[in-house]
Amino acid sequence: MFRRILIPTDFSTASEWVFDDAVRIAGVSGAELIIVHVRMTRTSQPDELRFPADASLYEYAEQQELERLRDRVRRANASLSTRLIVRQAPDPGEEILDVAKDEAADLIVIATHARHHVAHLIVGSTTRSVLDDPPCPVLAIRYGIHKRESLHRAIVPVHLEQTSHAALELATRVAKEVHLVVVCDEDDTASAEKLLRELAAPLSNAQTAVVQGSDADKEIVRYATRTDADAIFLNALRQPSEGKLDIVRHATVPVMIVP
Repeated sequence: MFRRILIPTDFSTASEWVFDDAVRIAGVSGAELIIVHVRMTRTSQPDELRFPADASLYEYAEQQELERLRDRVRRANASLSTRLIVRQAPDPGEEILDVAKDEAADLIVIATHARHHVAHLIVGSTTRSVLDDPPCPVLAIRYGIHKRESLHRAIVPVHLEQTSHAALELATRVAKEVHLVVVCDEDDTASAEKLLRELAAPLSNAQTAVVQGSDADKEIVRYATRTDADAIFLNALRQPSEGKLDIVRHATVPVMIVP
């Protein structure tokens, strides 16, 4: 179902961490892997590199890193096609989104932070920019979490006033088991159960749960951990809310942001 998967990289440990996940997903659908590297330039002078060096030095380093990544692809799935795109820009996040649009990418796979390995609750500025109004789904993966072999079990939070179900539609296409979850107070339990019955009725692989609580984001993270989920799928209209970003920060599973 994915034809082109875009992987932004600064060739750091964190960006390499998500590379294997992108390879695995591409292997399932035979997608092309598009590796994007942005040479950072100065905001005041967009044509001037932030770290000045001869172009040949940049090209040599990028080709070395690309070959190393391609070797990892060959070891995992020799049939996958890979391509490197190098751009220059003062804002890597915006440039990554431009590449995704230009290449008609179906999926972006990105680490939640690029350099702050210890501060694992930081959503890096580049990742934050990519999550703001992306042209396609974004799979955000926290550095250091347990590796999943597949997206078998997906958690899809829904709420009583929800009108868009893009995350649910994608989850039912990708995952073998979908958990529809509503977090609400006791007074809304009956309405939540009714909504879940309606959403689950046409699905053959859905389970439902009503979780009582006042902090929906924390409860979703707890539910994903308790059920040993493989991913959380979230709807997002332009910029994700702080609550959804909290799920990205704290979840011990990958989080799919679905515009």
